[in-house]
Amino acid sequence: MRFYVPDPEKYGGIYSAPVFYNPLMERNRTLSVLALRSYGTGLTVCEPLSGSGVRGIRYAVESGSVEKLILNDISKEAVELIKKNLELNGVDADVYNEDANVLLYKLKNKCDVVDIDPFGSPAPFLHAAFKALKEEGLLCATATDTAVLVGRYPRKCLRRYGSVIRKTPFYIEVGLRNLLGYIARVAASEDFYIQPLFSYWERHYFRVCVYSIKGARDADDNYNNLGYVAYRRKERRITQFPDLHTSGPLWIGPLGEPLFVHKMSTFGPYREFLQLLESEYSIHVPWFYRLPEFAVDGKSPTLKEALTALKESGIYAVTTHMARDGIKTDGGYGEVERVLKQAMQV
Repeated sequence: MRFYVPDPEKYGGIYSAPVFYNPLMERNRTLSVLALRSYGTGLTVCEPLSGSGVRGIRYAVESGSVEKLILNDISKEAVELIKKNLELNGVDADVYNEDANVLLYKLKNKCDVVDIDPFGSPAPFLHAAFKALKEEGLLCATATDTAVLVGRYPRKCLRRYGSVIRKTPFYIEVGLRNLLGYIARVAASEDFYIQPLFSYWERHYFRVCVYSIKGARDADDNYNNLGYVAYRRKERRITQFPDLHTSGPLWIGPLGEPLFVHKMSTFGPYREFLQLLESEYSIHVPWFYRLPEFAVDGKSPTLKEALTALKESGIYAVTTHMARDGIKTDGGYGEVERVLKQAMQV
């Protein structure tokens, strides 16, 4: 497809341009197209923070899933550019120049998919997003305020997400589960149960897509997947109650659905990354381990050494996309430490 975007050089960078377009989000947009392609057909899709309209137009052109497309931006300049890009690509859409939350409330129960892709946090739009969903739908959200979600700004994290996050070596996973935990609590307040289909981290953002079902009784089950992680002296444990060493509340359930991500991977782009996520989602136990935690005399095991040693000991383990020196395993910390330190001493 072709599209127009403002030249960021004329405005001193992408953040100063009258219409926001971030080329670094290409993988985010491509994976989202694959998610819609895997999810279903005949969909009413709403992107209430459209910017240039590229994401929504790609959905219409590439996914084969969109029956009705709804695009919106509060900026009049953005709306004019959206219309121009729609015409350029021969795509029909309902285009609005509204506050995103106002539009979502107007679309009550009309959308199969709502995609919240803001500059910063999706938190201010999530209640309205669930209002716009039908009784069964897909909510996707991007968060670029990663420093807040991982607890680098604790007061802001508490204000925005209602969570207390403490320092851990697996802070990327904490941030991702922090976002999912907040979405789960908002969903429950709107009587929706959620099931993450895929979620991941990349450089400067977190991205999640959750299958959502309306029903008060089902929504209560969201709280079965919420808890706290206690991290002390390298060990991790999940608890339902906070204390001075815990982070949370966080999502402690699965990060994604392996079969859904496998289907996404069959369509071509980013197959290797999706296969990594598929294997990672096969382990439901939260929290990855970084290999330097198991160093002996200052030397850490390599990924290959660690995976081999754990496999030979009957412990299932895989690599994680969240750290180059990280592994996910269903083994407990003490068991993993014993195996890896023993392997380093051979």
